[in-house]
Amino acid sequence: MKRLVLLAFGLLLFISCKKEEKALPTTVETGINGTFVADSTSTIGWVGSKQTGKHSGTIKVKHGEFNVEDGKIISGRFTMDMNSIDVADLEGEDKAKLEGHLKGLRDDVEDHFFNVAKHPESNFVITSFMNEDGSDMLEGDLTIKNKTNKVKFPVSVSEADGIVTMTSPEFKINRTLWGVNYGSKSIFDDLGDKFIDDDIALTLNIKAKRQ
Repeated sequence: MKRLVLLAFGLLLFISCKKEEKALPTTVETGINGTFVADSTSTIGWVGSKQTGKHSGTIKVKHGEFNVEDGKIISGRFTMDMNSIDVADLEGEDKAKLEGHLKGLRDDVEDHFFNVAKHPESNFVITSFMNEDGSDMLEGDLTIKNKTNKVKFPVSVSEADGIVTMTSPEFKINRTLWGVNYGSKSIFDDLGDKFIDDDIALTLNIKAKRQ
């Protein structure tokens, strides 16, 4: 009898824990309202990978503005300065070489990656905000090299000392959807093991003040 009682208690505890797992708290603070303008410290973090390793860095947000009603993001637009592509894990000549490679400023190939001379800006326009399984999700149109595709990712918004911070965990996009094809084995057949992953990992780090 004692064993049955313990089993019943254990089952009840398991069910309760499962219910708690589903009821995850929202990641956006309620009570935040207004229009917020991104400041000059706002960046998009990136990580690119290949067979032999990876590199990481940031891209500066040139302009950014978003509207929040009771903790829900209802609209917004961000412009990224592609000339600001920075490689954080290299120094000196290696850093300058890779940054030039990503910007498409090297003479040997006209369009390596982002071709910033022709496409100096990228844009993200928020189209919807929803909660999925306890996580707040932001969806919008991302335009790179004049190609636009939908992206959706988790987002957190908090406010402290008059500064609103919008951040995201790492999420991935397939760069070839935006015509960023250099080193992609899904585009080129003769790369062997000298390919670069199609997926780029991104993170948001937006600091904003009330307009």
